Amino acid sequence: MGSRSTRWTAPALGVAAAGWVLSANQALAQPADQRTTTAAEEDEELGPEAGTKRPAGPDERSGHVLLQARAGYSQPFGSLAAGQPVSERVSGGLAFGANIGIGLSRDAVLEASGSYALLSAAGGCNGCSGQSLDLGLGLVYHVAQGLAIDPWISYGVGYRRAVLTWSEGSAASPATSDHVFHGLDVARIALGADFYPVSPLGVGLFAELDAGTYLSRPGESSRAAPYGFFQVGLRLALDPVPRGTRTPHASAGMSRRIAAQASGAGGTAHR
Repeated sequence: MGSRSTRWTAPALGVAAAGWVLSANQALAQPADQRTTTAAEEDEELGPEAGTKRPAGPDERSGHVLLQARAGYSQPFGSLAAGQPVSERVSGGLAFGANIGIGLSRDAVLEASGSYALLSAAGGCNGCSGQSLDLGLGLVYHVAQGLAIDPWISYGVGYRRAVLTWSEGSAASPATSDHVFHGLDVARIALGADFYPVSPLGVGLFAELDAGTYLSRPGESSRAAPYGFFQVGLRLALDPVPRGTRTPHASAGMSRRIAAQASGAGGTAHR
């Protein structure tokens, strides 16, 4: 029969050995778990666009000469003179126009425009008719580029010349005469969107509001009279320079780890 210290030595050594084995297993397993967690957290933080970024698309507007032809319906409103609304003389009619612009950046275009409208007679005004010619200059902002749908909005100013015809004199001997008005469009606001079925040619819808004041009227020197024209219609857009195409990178949208694995697999296959 051994002593008391001899009896407890063997169990103590066994417990110590078991503890050492468990500690070693945990120490070996910890770095792998940490590496897995770190990689997963990195992928979550970087998101689906992690890795090599998709290159920016080519600038498809700077320096381009852009042409548009448009047709629609133009409706005048406002006054010809103090106390004389335009609706007493003429109403809306067909309008035709054209724009030419030069691209300043990926989104902005400096544009010159002009249109001509044939105005019909207002109700109850026999022999009335009208014509309106306007020329303007403005900036166009395009929401996107390189897409099939191209939304845009513009602001500009311009000059307007309107010639209105109506009869004067007695009912027995009416005399038809032309009245020329010169005005300044202080705000020309338009918006629309073009659809490009092929790269250089698009078709779209537009709406335009022109507001201004007549500074010169026949036989009158009173204060300026405000006027407006509202126009809606269709337009054809021409970009003679072919539009570029965006080529996505092969690893775009993949995480760094997946891209690295794919690259390594590719290298192994080549070997």
